Amino acid sequence: MADDLKWVDQFRNGDEKAFNELIHRYKKPIYYVILRMVRNHDDAIDLAQDTFVRAYRHIQSFKGESGFYTWLCRIAVNLSVNHINRNKTRFWESFEDVPKPVKTHKGNPSESLDREELQTAIDKAIVSLPEKQRVIFILRYYEEMSHQKIANLLGKSVGTIKAGYFHAVKKLQQELADYERGV
Repeated sequence: MADDLKWVDQFRNGDEKAFNELIHRYKKPIYYVILRMVRNHDDAIDLAQDTFVRAYRHIQSFKGESGFYTWLCRIAVNLSVNHINRNKTRFWESFEDVPKPVKTHKGNPSESLDREELQTAIDKAIVSLPEKQRVIFILRYYEEMSHQKIANLLGKSVGTIKAGYFHAVKKLQQELADYERGV
């Protein structure tokens, strides 16, 4: 975080290369946050680029109260949610760009198919979550953010975040109950 603040200060003082360092550091994590939300590679690339353009234009509004990544992630989440709301139909139908599990050549080929089928079911279940729960779940589970960090990012209380995550997990368990029973 201290390095981030150093790069932000250098950029604010006219060093354009400092912002490139921030892009280099966070382009992949931001891309994956967005991809998990919008489920489409091309859209994720565009939204990640938009995230950095907005950060570039509004760097003066970054106060350093949270980490730079948290601030950047908030921009990415807001852009992603807006994108989803504008493209609801396409969003619900688009699973071709969902990250697939790493394939191993060990073991039974039918186990590999079962894992892929389970991963697709998990992806569909996550997409079916209400928007706020989906965002909280993605940030908590995939990004491993603390409840406090998510609360700061979304401008909600920690209790609201914990409740949202709890309900998201319960809904996912219900959606995936057949897989747990081996069906």
